[in-house]
Amino acid sequence: MYRVQEPVYEPYRSAEVPSFEAGDRAARRILGAAFAPEVLQSVMESPLLATAQVTAAQIQAGLWTARKDSLAALIEAVPRKGGEVTRILDEYCVRHAGSPLQAAPMALRDFILLWFAAAFIRADGRTLDLCGSTSCLMMAVDYVDARDDAGGGGHAAYATAASEGLACLGGKSVTQALRDTVLVDAVLNARDITTAATSRMTDPSGFVDAAGGPVTPQEYLRARWWDAAMVPYHRLPMSAPGYRHVTDELGTFTVADRCGAIKRALDCAIRYNDIVDIVPDCANGESFNEILLALASRGGHAVYGYADALARVTDDVLRCDCGAGGHEEAAELAMGDCLFYLLTTRYQLRRQLRGLSAAGGAIKEAYARRPPGARLKAVASTTLRPGNLLYSDAWEPLWEPVEAAHHMPGRWADHLARRAARRGLPADTAARDRERCETVITSLLADCDTAPLESLPTLAKRWGEVFDGVLTAAVADHAPLRQHSRTLRELIERIWLLCVVDGDDGTPHPAERADEQLAMDTTQALFATYGLSPTEGLAIRRAFSGVATSAVELSGLNPYSRLSDGISRILLDHNSHG
Repeated sequence: MYRVQEPVYEPYRSAEVPSFEAGDRAARRILGAAFAPEVLQSVMESPLLATAQVTAAQIQAGLWTARKDSLAALIEAVPRKGGEVTRILDEYCVRHAGSPLQAAPMALRDFILLWFAAAFIRADGRTLDLCGSTSCLMMAVDYVDARDDAGGGGHAAYATAASEGLACLGGKSVTQALRDTVLVDAVLNARDITTAATSRMTDPSGFVDAAGGPVTPQEYLRARWWDAAMVPYHRLPMSAPGYRHVTDELGTFTVADRCGAIKRALDCAIRYNDIVDIVPDCANGESFNEILLALASRGGHAVYGYADALARVTDDVLRCDCGAGGHEEAAELAMGDCLFYLLTTRYQLRRQLRGLSAAGGAIKEAYARRPPGARLKAVASTTLRPGNLLYSDAWEPLWEPVEAAHHMPGRWADHLARRAARRGLPADTAARDRERCETVITSLLADCDTAPLESLPTLAKRWGEVFDGVLTAAVADHAPLRQHSRTLRELIERIWLLCVVDGDDGTPHPAERADEQLAMDTTQALFATYGLSPTEGLAIRRAFSGVATSAVELSGLNPYSRLSDGISRILLDHNSHG
């Protein structure tokens, strides 16, 4: 991949997204091909769509029918997914957009930039922005006129957002990514057709049996990679120079086929997405969700601890010693995935938890934070069995429950501090510098474990200090980074306050823009670090991702855990009273 010409658009500085005749023409051709009858027919007859149909039937039989009442109460409690572009337009107009009409394509393009800037931290920033621009064509088919429509306009708005990327990027991998995009868009179109047909089935269990039995986790993930557009989303940025040492000429992370830890880390983008979409997918009748499939197949126990297992995926790939290259890069992708689905306003993670808490009763209890003294144990004692998936073919979890893990009680903070330090520091950090960071993190995590809820906000500054310490250990002279480090430290503190320990006093006011501002500020701050030298930029972005995700996932207060363990408790409680 290379740049044919230099981009004009500057995120949060430009007044509009530019259009290019070549880009507009390419967008029309791609969308036209995606809706071509012969392409759609080919996809409809593919194994991918067969998997989609059986998946939908499994979930209809095991959840939509069997657990209808329990799910209805959750759907009522959370805000409806969609309309995020409309919510953010005013904030764009404050930040240089010429008008709401001009802001809409900017919001669509920058939505992907947050993910790419947080996850693909070894690439060039302007190239990542162009990759995000090109990726808007996949959202065009997925979002427009859907039940969870983003509110960004019709296909023309997405084509405008994609125009500059299509005009400025070239190379073999770009051509392949555009072919992938046509296939992804056709898969999405075909999926919507089959989902509607499956919802009208009178005997979904009989359909599953006639199809040869339930979908396996491996079959699900193969289809989900196309449904979620993971192939082109990863191919574009991983074709950048910073990743050519771990990919082939088409941007494929080939080592994932040989290392299960790397494969699990690459799949994190799908799994964080599935967590934040548990209830919204129930509301919209969407069935391509691993958690819903596990619940339908094995019940509530099959997802308890799911988010702690995901946290372990990141830390296991960092300590894998199989000898293959790409472990650091895979962990960075997983951490970026964690931050993206936490912060981006489409998924409303904080608003969902607020709504579930405000529902009161059994729902509030199911989604509550872990009590003091029990927070770290659940995270630290979760271990993964060997493999490259999270479930066996029978949909039994491949992570050990807390009771079966063998760790020394009282050492949880030490264990998690080592994991946190490994996330934020380069692999070649001197032992004394690493130990110094671990000591500070151990003390903070011990307080996270025992602090009463009302005291948790006071720990925000200490997470900022951890970031300072990690950066000092990672970069010998970080004076040139001072302005960037100050901004990123403040963002870590805001993430802690808003996303991890935010109060449970009801659903935020619709006019509140705290989530939108945090997402935009994080995107802008991360993008600015790409103006630093490659070595300094990588170090500060890695420190930010490592510390921010440690605060989210290793503190015992993981909001992802509240979502996945909450649905588990609700369905287990349903069974106990059935």
